Amino acid sequence: MKNNILGEKLRNLRKSQGYSLNQLAKAIGKTKSYISMIENGKAIPSMATLKAITNFFGVNISDLLENDEKDIHLNKESFQFDKDAELIYAKKDLYNLYLLIKNPLLKMKTYLVEIPPGGGYHQEIKHEGEEFGYVIEGEIELTLNNQIHTITHGNYFYFQSHKKHKVKNKKNLPAKVLWIYLPK
Repeated sequence: MKNNILGEKLRNLRKSQGYSLNQLAKAIGKTKSYISMIENGKAIPSMATLKAITNFFGVNISDLLENDEKDIHLNKESFQFDKDAELIYAKKDLYNLYLLIKNPLLKMKTYLVEIPPGGGYHQEIKHEGEEFGYVIEGEIELTLNNQIHTITHGNYFYFQSHKKHKVKNKKNLPAKVLWIYLPK
């Protein structure tokens, strides 16, 4: 990880938001292989490319470049939301995505997703991996390959991430989902 902070962070950010290499490449006007080379530490992007990437994800350049290993939970086993969780993506009126455990050595990514009334991921996405979610509060509508599933408080879901998926909150109350993603 020390030799490829940028690549690791870019890969984690891209996967956490459900984008493929190809989707990111098209969005910033680069090739899929070039993005892969950056993620694998075989290419260093220009400042213009780096700016295009950070604009696409809505993050700061420092978020990708700084080595924040002092903040990474490497040996920690218990956590407090207000001290350890990190808001990694906020889309006004759509959702807030909190990364619960910051450890790039772990494959499993654990999130808390807050979805206000009318919010959600309205565009279908698909990628590699597996996903599990437990609805802590409220109710969500999970669409998998055009099949709609209503998941209420106290219930949960599991699916292969290669299925086209999106989630909505059609109720007038906020929803909270513990969401776990295991990349392949």
